[in-house]
Amino acid sequence: MKYLIMLPLLVLVGCAAAPEAPVPEAVFSDPPHLWSGQKMIDHSPEVCARKGVEILESLLFVGVVKNGSYVYGTLLTNRAAIKCIANGPTTFVYAAVAGPDVKQVERLRNEIVWRL
Repeated sequence: MKYLIMLPLLVLVGCAAAPEAPVPEAVFSDPPHLWSGQKMIDHSPEVCARKGVEILESLLFVGVVKNGSYVYGTLLTNRAAIKCIANGPTTFVYAAVAGPDVKQVERLRNEIVWRL
């Protein structure tokens, strides 16, 4: 019985906590540049995703994660994502890179798409 009383109390107390205020740099900083590219390849989505992991790791991205046919990673202040989607006998690949330096974002996006 005491658990039934405590549960609503815990829920109410947990909901009363306010989220932290955003830091001024996050609110007023420039938005990241986002470059994307796509192509059709003759590999399965699984092979495409494994290739995506290899590409990001070869470009020295860290924290590279493969989740099914989706791959993402971080390089300094840049983030990259690669999505491989089955399209009949081929695979549609979408790659995106975001970060603060437009030239670096463009170069990384080009390098990823070329290597696919």
